[in-house]
Amino acid sequence: RGAARSRPDAAPAGAAATTAPGAPWSSDVELPGLSAPPPTMMRDEEVYSYLTPGIRKTKVEDLETQWDNLGFSIRPLNGYVKYTYQNQRWDMGAFVPAPYILLHINSGALHYGVSVFEGMKAFSCKDGMIRLMNPTMNASRMQEGARKLRMPEVSTEMFVRGVSEAIMKNKEFVPPYGYNASLYIRPLLFASGQMLGLAPLAEEYTFMVTVLPAGGYFSKSSGEEGIDALVMEAHDRAAPLGTGAVKAAGNYAADLEPVHDSKAKGYGTTLYLDSKERRYIEEFSVCNFVGITKDGKFVTPYAESILASTTNKMLQQLAKDEGITVEVRPVDFDAEIDNFTEIGMVGTAAVVVRVASITRRDRVIRPPSFDTLGRLRSRFTAIQCGDLPDTHGWMVEVCPAVTK
Repeated sequence: RGAARSRPDAAPAGAAATTAPGAPWSSDVELPGLSAPPPTMMRDEEVYSYLTPGIRKTKVEDLETQWDNLGFSIRPLNGYVKYTYQNQRWDMGAFVPAPYILLHINSGALHYGVSVFEGMKAFSCKDGMIRLMNPTMNASRMQEGARKLRMPEVSTEMFVRGVSEAIMKNKEFVPPYGYNASLYIRPLLFASGQMLGLAPLAEEYTFMVTVLPAGGYFSKSSGEEGIDALVMEAHDRAAPLGTGAVKAAGNYAADLEPVHDSKAKGYGTTLYLDSKERRYIEEFSVCNFVGITKDGKFVTPYAESILASTTNKMLQQLAKDEGITVEVRPVDFDAEIDNFTEIGMVGTAAVVVRVASITRRDRVIRPPSFDTLGRLRSRFTAIQCGDLPDTHGWMVEVCPAVTK
């Protein structure tokens, strides 16, 4: 473990096994007799090999009685897809069986949070096909984050190809049709190359796609009784002109202390107001705020620091399809919160979760209904699994589902 190699003609342990020359889906695992040729090395260079900890992979039979109770947790599957950006271009990609990555100790992601990610889902549909939901929307949002954090963009074509390959390589773990579950997909782009200070920028970046079978983000105990939220008075999620509008990894760190403190007080989540005036609604912990007003409008807040949920955008379209007026605008908490008959938390992992109460200091708001948001959610999830027509072309076919 950690042995040095200094001979230029010695192949490093752990060299990647490859298929045919130029094949896009090689495997970062050494097999007897299949070690790749050694990289070009200077005589004064050293090469080290590293072993991973033992990995107990998930088996499909382990999940056969759990498809309706998967929860939201990490399970090691067959592997993940990885692309590397070096010398001003992306490589052809590789499929990596171990849930680990070799990373420089001075990487820009570790020291400066140069990282953005996405959340997506794939489904086993009624017709026996696995489909991915609206990947171009996620690709576009990741490209926006890459520009904000000065990283090379992942093209939409490469993004969709990498996500599709990760699904196909783990297709037996896509929950079967008929269960309240999906394959959750986490594309991640970060500065894997070294940085010391904010300039110069890293010269190496990594784009990877990991997957896991998942049920609801929130436990079933919440059910339609809903989640209790606490308004944050002493914490901010994002600065008005900061990185709040992109899915930067560091944005979520700001919510760690507040959300855990709130849960210790008996609340299920946090709700943030704008950091400038503490007046306008921004977001729940990891979800957008949506509400139905007394006059039947679908309202969701707008601010330059809010991350626009892809699920929220699609729900807005479904609301418009029903003739519901949709408003995306600043929402004044004190002036408007009592005008909502329904409030929900919206996100890819959560879809739409009812908010049972919102507490701000000594004031508690309890929206009485969830009828409209519940109906929109039902239509949305029916489109995902193929029970309703996909009239907007959101679902992208990946491959046939695995059946016994």
